[in-house]
Amino acid sequence: MTTKTIIAHARVLGLRLRLGLVDLKSVEAWADEAILAPGAPPEMADLCLATRAGERIISRILNELGGAASALDVMRAIAVVPVEDSDQDALRRLADNLDPIVREIEAREALPPRMKPLLSLARDFWQARMISSHAMDVAQERMRDVLQAMKEHAAELPEEKAAEPAPVVHRVSAIVVSYHTGEPLLTCLAALENEPAVDEIILINNGNPVEMLERVEDAHEKSRKLKITGGGVNRGFAAGVNLGVASASGDRMLIINPDAVLQPGSVVALEVAIGGAAEPAIVGGKIYGPDGKEQRGGRRRRLTIRSAAATFLGLGWLRAVNPAFVSINRNNEPEPDGPVPMDAVSGALMYMSASSFRRLGGFDEGYFMHVEDLDLCRRAEADGGSVIYTPHASALHFGATSEAPSLFVEKHKGAGFNRYFRKFAETPGEKTAARVLGPMIAFMLAMRARVRGSQRP
Repeated sequence: MTTKTIIAHARVLGLRLRLGLVDLKSVEAWADEAILAPGAPPEMADLCLATRAGERIISRILNELGGAASALDVMRAIAVVPVEDSDQDALRRLADNLDPIVREIEAREALPPRMKPLLSLARDFWQARMISSHAMDVAQERMRDVLQAMKEHAAELPEEKAAEPAPVVHRVSAIVVSYHTGEPLLTCLAALENEPAVDEIILINNGNPVEMLERVEDAHEKSRKLKITGGGVNRGFAAGVNLGVASASGDRMLIINPDAVLQPGSVVALEVAIGGAAEPAIVGGKIYGPDGKEQRGGRRRRLTIRSAAATFLGLGWLRAVNPAFVSINRNNEPEPDGPVPMDAVSGALMYMSASSFRRLGGFDEGYFMHVEDLDLCRRAEADGGSVIYTPHASALHFGATSEAPSLFVEKHKGAGFNRYFRKFAETPGEKTAARVLGPMIAFMLAMRARVRGSQRP
């Protein structure tokens, strides 16, 4: 089994997984054999854990390994369909699954005449259901004929000699929004300057002392990466990132806090995690402090009224009655071995394509600071996209380095929660809870800031 054969089979296997023609155990069994071949791609190690990784991740790995499928690949994938033994429901589901795949291929290449009927099979079944059972029988027999013709043609196809996929090179723009960050800003920028996978650094100056800007300019005097914009106006984090992306030239956006230090190899890990993910896709990584411990925010559950009450109002004990009362933060849970789907990741370390960012309209500038990342992740999933966390990408986060008063920060965080709950409330009960608990959470955050302020020497 050669590397080319493995890649070609991965492409067909990926199609069969999407069509429901194989299960994860079959993928794992194939991977266990293929990984022993000389020159087997490194992705095979992940496929050998197929039954534990889940269908979504395995499908992404197969697509990444095999590359874009062709019309002939579809014929090879269909060759395993038991046409005569498949009942009407199975054929209808197969028609539904085939429809988007065939249309994706049609957008790239001309379909062979024998495949063109696939473009109408899903619609035929849908229309037949509106007419009669006899119409469904007719649609069923038509699909059997189409599938049988393609199976016969696939049996005559020679084994494809797949070309090695050409590597795609992405241009990465790092977006850093800074407001009176202090010394850690210099460390943050130095790490980005020294990271070969970062092509451009956009520093949005939301307000920094002239002395700090002079030190930044001196340190990066010969840099071809750094660009400074913003003019010192404190427009907030969300608006700052949007401004930075608007002036960036990359096709990948790395959003990172000014008090965070990107660790070597993280951009590569983020790119691996985003490969093959449904767009709009967002990937985040591990955020840890100087003590080496993972901090809150890097991986989170969806923010809801109940999870917010458990996290900020101390109502986690209600989880015994209702499991929805659970903290949004997952940093105390065992860390995953690799990239995993996540409800939300942190804007302190966030990676996405420029096209995904623009498709979502960027960050909602109605948030001044905090909660805008939760909002963006929720909108990405609502748009059919993906949110992924990878432990292989990380940043050292100093935290609390800005000179902004704690009360100022907590007030804006509370305002962010209010906006989020009102924005996403759908049912009358959710809208009532948003009006009542939203201000309560904001009040608790403000009180916490006051208490912390009074305890300082």
